[in-house]
Amino acid sequence: MLTKVAIVGRPNVGKSALFNRLIGRKKAIVHKAPGTTRDRNDCEILWKDKKFIVTDTAGWSADISVFSRDMSRQLDVAIKESDIVLFVVDGKTGVHPMDGEIAHQIRLSRKKPILVANKIDTQAEEVRGYEFYKLGFGDVVFVSASHGRSTHDLLDKIWENIKYDRKVREPREILKIILVGKPNVGKSSFVNAVAKEERSIVCDVPGTTRDSFTVRVQSNGKEYVLTDTAGLHRGSKTKDDMEYLSTLSADYAVEDADVAVLIADASQGIGETEVKIARLLLEKRKPVIVAVNKWDLIEEKEEAAKYFTEQLRERMKFMNWADIIFISAKTGQRLDRIFQEAELVFKQYSKELTKEELSGVIRDALAEKPYASKGKVLKLKEYAQVASKPPVFIFSVNDIELVHFSYKRFLENRLRARFGFYGTPIILKFRKYYKKAAEQ
Repeated sequence: MLTKVAIVGRPNVGKSALFNRLIGRKKAIVHKAPGTTRDRNDCEILWKDKKFIVTDTAGWSADISVFSRDMSRQLDVAIKESDIVLFVVDGKTGVHPMDGEIAHQIRLSRKKPILVANKIDTQAEEVRGYEFYKLGFGDVVFVSASHGRSTHDLLDKIWENIKYDRKVREPREILKIILVGKPNVGKSSFVNAVAKEERSIVCDVPGTTRDSFTVRVQSNGKEYVLTDTAGLHRGSKTKDDMEYLSTLSADYAVEDADVAVLIADASQGIGETEVKIARLLLEKRKPVIVAVNKWDLIEEKEEAAKYFTEQLRERMKFMNWADIIFISAKTGQRLDRIFQEAELVFKQYSKELTKEELSGVIRDALAEKPYASKGKVLKLKEYAQVASKPPVFIFSVNDIELVHFSYKRFLENRLRARFGFYGTPIILKFRKYYKKAAEQ
């Protein structure tokens, strides 16, 4: 197992900024409003010859509101599960009474602590940070997460505290699955159900999950990286910068995912928002599974399943290759099947045809349905698969103007009929054929 490193501290000391700096990209939302981070957020890091998992956490709060209690519980669990605790304090404001409470809790946990004074932008400012020594953790690492100052020193400090038996041996490819969908369709409940613990705060208030966060889960004896995202709203509903940042954060996560699971609410059907999200996934060229959640609430299941399938095919014709699975995060119904399907879909996404396989299906397609327009016959002079993830095919033709969208669709359908490619987009590109010198 990999060493787990939890980033903890009171609100607004820069934990998420430090998390982003350590992983090398903007994965967590950074905002001056306290409480921006509400869930634990995991990411795997390779530093020198060792891998470890770093976890961003919600700010420790003495507030007794529902959200603060949930966030504090998340933080307590993160410390319990960690091997090393990065205790982040605000180097500009000095020691805060809450820092002493957190320090006491960390000492009770008996986990390895590393005290990090953030927002120290210059060496001269380190002098002000010496008061943190009275917290009783020995050395203090002075960093500036926003400017990147001394974060490599912090990574070295973490590296020194990782046991050698946790060194990287052989990289393993773990499937990364992202959950997307409008607010309140059950994405966070899905995560909690498969993680078998409350990793994400669940609430009836739409938009509870502001940030994209990842967690490692197991299903069918295999490990997966599962990403929950903030609910995506239609553009007209984006009213403030926090909601915009949430949407942007989800966008970054989509880029990084191997498979996307688009979750819809069984009581609401496939609406405009689901179509918009599906188009986003298509633009990102991601394989997709459509999961209809809250299926336990549906009484006439056979009739409803038929209705949903027809609705999906009608409103998302551009994604008629996506499978639909009816699930219940509440009861656990078919959640394991999502992971089984993700494995199959990713194989389709990664599929590469041999030259002979491609030639056979194209020859049959041309014989079945030659295409002509205005007295000219479309000829496919050369063709090849040039990429996978997603599969990309390039066709050299005698006249690019003869390539009609209906014929593109015909060729795509023939490729899917012969080789599957279910769950994944496939890209067909056409270009003008030019004779090579040897042919002239």
